[in-house]
Amino acid sequence: MAKRKKPRVNEGNNWHHRKAKVNGGSGKISSGNMIEVDVLKHRAFHLLFGTKDTEQIAAILNKTWIDVAYELVVRKRNEIS
Repeated sequence: MAKRKKPRVNEGNNWHHRKAKVNGGSGKISSGNMIEVDVLKHRAFHLLFGTKDTEQIAAILNKTWIDVAYELVVRKRNEIS
């Protein structure tokens, strides 16, 4: 089994891919796909969602966490009417 890389830590923060590399996201910090986040929140995000995409995450939130009277809807920014 491959050894996991240690997260790059910078004063309690590390880098998160907005779109996972396995889903086609860039790993370059200048790409806009990378954001610096709190290490504990980053770990919690991946415990809950792994490398799922935005629509899959919304489905999990709706099924498990969101009040049944509401629905979280996601859409691409360029599809705003």
